[in-house]
Amino acid sequence: MNIFRVLLIGLAIVSLGLSMYIYSEFKSLLNTLDSRGDGENIGVSNVWQQQESLDNSFTWIGHATIYLNLDGVNVLFDPIFSERSSPVSFIGPKRIIPPAIDIKNLPKIDKVFISHNHYDHLDIPSLRQLQERNEKIIFYVPMGDQKLLLRKGLSNVRELNWWDEIVDKNFQIVFFPVKHWSARGFFDKKASLWGGWYLKSNNYTVAHFGDTAYDDRFIKFPEFMQNLDLAFIPIGSYAPREVEMEHHVNPEEAVKIYNDLNIQYAYGIHWGTFFLSKEDLYEPPALIKDLTSEDVIFSTSQPGIPFYLDNLNQVSIPIK
Repeated sequence: MNIFRVLLIGLAIVSLGLSMYIYSEFKSLLNTLDSRGDGENIGVSNVWQQQESLDNSFTWIGHATIYLNLDGVNVLFDPIFSERSSPVSFIGPKRIIPPAIDIKNLPKIDKVFISHNHYDHLDIPSLRQLQERNEKIIFYVPMGDQKLLLRKGLSNVRELNWWDEIVDKNFQIVFFPVKHWSARGFFDKKASLWGGWYLKSNNYTVAHFGDTAYDDRFIKFPEFMQNLDLAFIPIGSYAPREVEMEHHVNPEEAVKIYNDLNIQYAYGIHWGTFFLSKEDLYEPPALIKDLTSEDVIFSTSQPGIPFYLDNLNQVSIPIK
């Protein structure tokens, strides 16, 4: 056997092994790349522009991006304002709606919270623009992601482990675990942490769950995370279940998290912005609407509609 044939056989074995590794470890990613929209979109609202004040309110900007004013502190969760969720600008999942609030129209942002390092949640171009516009902005990231941000020229980056706590004046911050994973490429899976953020101000408790599958440990979370005033919980990117069940909750499981933690008001995120899986566009809010009751206050809306924290009985769900 000559050396050329040996090299070919070796290359074939390596290629087969790599393909099997990618298929077994990144089924959700492959599902994302195979997802196609139907040409519809949910649109965005400009109601936020009509308000005299956005004090103590939140506005869904799209996907998992939330603008929140909490007792005077302006916060962004998982900001992505780029056209694509991708390591490059010319290929990858493309937005089907624009951000409900353009990054240039945001107020001064004090704090940014990143749930994990997937490209639809940790978008470096957006973070760079935010830093350019907000000199004193602080970025809070999971353990393992600080070096990425510093390498990309960002500063004021604070890295937390699961259940780490920071108290900033009267603002309590806790990074809590969820059931998901992290990766920026094929060979760094779970090299950094993933999770959600708990915030407590003088008057409110809020949690953002980022991306998560359902996990029995939610019901065992510490007492301070029970009876949350407000929680942002993903409700999309869940189909087909045999692929996504270990990565993303469906609406029924999102409501189960609501019940496990006795949350007072939940808002559904992570749908309607990028096509990342195979459920119909309007299926997540339709299922949420069917699951709500006097005992389950769980809503979602068109992006761009402010919800005020002292009036969270508001329900606004766009259904065809």
